Parts: sequence; structure tokens; C-alpha cells
Amino acid sequence: MTPVVSVSPPSSVVVHPGDNVTLQCTNVTGAPGHIGWFKQVNYSEPLGIASMYSSESTVRHHNGFQPSHMEMFVSHRIIFLKITELDVADSGLYFCGMFDKYIIFTNATVLKVHGNLFNNLSAMTPNALTCHKDSEKDLTEHCEEVADQQMRILVLLSIIRTGVLLCCLTCFIIIYTTRK
Repeated sequence: MTPVVSVSPPSSVVVHPGDNVTLQCTNVTGAPGHIGWFKQVNYSEPLGIASMYSSESTVRHHNGFQPSHMEMFVSHRIIFLKITELDVADSGLYFCGMFDKYIIFTNATVLKVHGNLFNNLSAMTPNALTCHKDSEKDLTEHCEEVADQQMRILVLLSIIRTGVLLCCLTCFIIIYTTRK
């Protein structure tokens, strides 16, 4: 098993849908080797975005990430990831890695793409809840508020559905009894 070394704490970048952003990290090994960018969302398994051999210009994209949306390039030992036309779904933890004797991850960046509540809800996957902090409130408190709001909406929709079903059932019973 290859040991993993992390050399820097994550920074944070807040942007809006439609913006462009360029993330960067330094190749701390200085030696030729494999380099790549990764994305992690909600503590899930990190996904490789793109990788290349440091002395070549050919970039390979992975896991469905498109070169038209996420462009990786290197200049003077600095590894860049340019993300264009950002969307709420682009939010996550981004970091680059160098593969030599060890895997070294550097310059982790938390990317937060703020959209409206509808965009945030539509970007959710069945197994993940993404809370976006728009104020100075504690993030945990904010996520609890979002979860409470979603639960209230679900309860309200259940009550409405039950009311509609009861009205339909009552109408059918009235129609059935008057025809006898």
C-alpha cells in the first residue's frame, strides 16, 4: 500500500453559477511523475477528474468529467484546473496529487457554488444532502434548518395528498350510494 501525505490545509472559494474559476497547486516533488486533480463531495470517495504525466502535454479525463468544462494544464511546476460555466453541482473539495514514491495531495480547495434554493435541491443526489451556507450561521445549524424545511414540505404534501384522496373517496361513496 502506498503511504499518503497531505501538506496543506484546504482553502475556500465562493462563486456563483456561470462563473469561471482556476484552481492551482504546486508540484512539490519537482520530479517527473504522474499528477492529477480530484473532487470529493460530502465525504464520499474522491473521484479522479484528470491526470497527466508531468513531462507530457496529454491530459486524460476520468469519471465522466469533460475537458470542455474542466481543463487541466501545467506551467512552471504549477498544476492548474480551470472550471468554466460553474454549476451548483460543481461544489465540492478539489485537490491535486503527485504520484512518486508516495501519493502527495496538496492545495485542497473547498469550492462553493451558490445558487438559489431550487438549484441546490435539484443538484442533490438521493444519497447526499448539500447545504450551502449563505450567512454567518453555523453550517450545522443551517443544514438542520434546511432539513426541517424539507420535512415540513413533505408533511404538508402528505396532508394535501391525504385530503385529496379522502375527497375523491367521499365523492365515489356518494355517487355509489345515490345510484343504488
